Amino acid sequence: MATPSDLDAIHPRFHTVGSALMRVNLNNSHSGNMSCRDPQNAQRFWITASGAPCGDLTPADLVPVRFDDLRGEGSVRPSSEANTHRRVLELPGVNACVHCHAIASTLLGFETAEQPAFLSPIVLPESEPMEYLFQPVDVWGAGLVGAVPVGVFQSTVGSPEMEQRIPVYLSRAPLTLVKGHGPFACGPSLEHCLHYLSVLEHSAIVVMALRRRGVDTVALQKAVRCADTQEAVCAYSPRRMDDLERPLAPTTGADVRSEFNAWLAYNFDLGLGAFGTGSMSRKLSADEMIFCPMSAAPQGVEASLQRLSLHSRLPEAADVRIHRLIYARTPFKTCMVTASPLANAEAMAVLAAAEGTDALIPKTGPRTPPAGGHPVVAPIDAESAYYKVRLPVASSQALAVEAGADRVPGLLQAGNGCCLIAGSGVIAAGEERLGQAAYRVSLAERMARFRLEVAINHHLLGTPPPAAFE
Repeated sequence: MATPSDLDAIHPRFHTVGSALMRVNLNNSHSGNMSCRDPQNAQRFWITASGAPCGDLTPADLVPVRFDDLRGEGSVRPSSEANTHRRVLELPGVNACVHCHAIASTLLGFETAEQPAFLSPIVLPESEPMEYLFQPVDVWGAGLVGAVPVGVFQSTVGSPEMEQRIPVYLSRAPLTLVKGHGPFACGPSLEHCLHYLSVLEHSAIVVMALRRRGVDTVALQKAVRCADTQEAVCAYSPRRMDDLERPLAPTTGADVRSEFNAWLAYNFDLGLGAFGTGSMSRKLSADEMIFCPMSAAPQGVEASLQRLSLHSRLPEAADVRIHRLIYARTPFKTCMVTASPLANAEAMAVLAAAEGTDALIPKTGPRTPPAGGHPVVAPIDAESAYYKVRLPVASSQALAVEAGADRVPGLLQAGNGCCLIAGSGVIAAGEERLGQAAYRVSLAERMARFRLEVAINHHLLGTPPPAAFE
């Protein structure tokens, strides 16, 4: 039987991840299910109860289940998908599994092999079930989760078919997608699962927005999957979750941590960044900054902060280098790098329109800036137009060492503290406070949302295109 000490150790992490999934609409109040191995008893695992409010779990909503016979040790019934969770948790190195009904990720599955838009069919013998791959085209998705296996199932809730096939997919990728139903994620912890699901959802939003803006996503995904491109993606790859969890030196007082935590939660809750992506910092002096290796995290997840020198030291992490360059070459004192999916997609669409789809494919080596200057995302809404916001757009190669020390700082100054990196997202800065950078991130995402919706109306309803309102 479960003891109070067991629940004291398990429940807070379930509650944090479950409420985070609900706040960003990866689940509704009662959908999805979560599980993790019992850290004190290798013979059982914990899973959410059938019908439990995953967005507001109490200790009574968690059920200990035996691995050998799936017998629940309690008065409530475990999730109907406990059989699938058991097999996933038996995979080497897996301690947790989360299934959710994320909208954008699930929408990827509503297509056919005859009319592909986002998925690539895997050719198998006719006797085998149909399988696909979803290839993210943004730096975060391509670098952190890679190609995601997608399966077609005859029965999609707790079936023996799911119990058999989903662990196979998750043995070779941290995520899999049940076509028309939703994703499963596995990893060392519930937080890792949330990270993967969050990154996948943002990647799905990016690729759908790109398609709706007229970009050939099928061709782009094929190009991103090729070996040369994968090498380039690795060159610009963001930090992995395990790197984010490394112990860091003590930093500052509660006021600074509170400020960072507030904007981490703001960016996560508003969908301005996937959990565990991006970075943010505050300049303390001519010699030091406070650096956070992510710019989005849910309430209850403590992100690492560290004091870093502003003077370059080798080897130098790519994200740290960008922050150092900004403080060395601009007057700004705060900075955020966010995955902002709609702003990212709009930057990719504008860059493709200006320079061709090939400009969206990550490449190694230096890239010459366009002779006529960088393309820009122009405002069509009154607020952005009032502030005369015109956001310069560059490819992800602007982040490379070969691009030079002035590339990103120059883009930021041209954009009055904000620029877009196609495939990566938004870089925004503040004169004094993190809130000023966050405002610019939010403004960029809203500008992109207005442009996308107007473009959709143009294609469906015959109303004027975004350019008519610039």
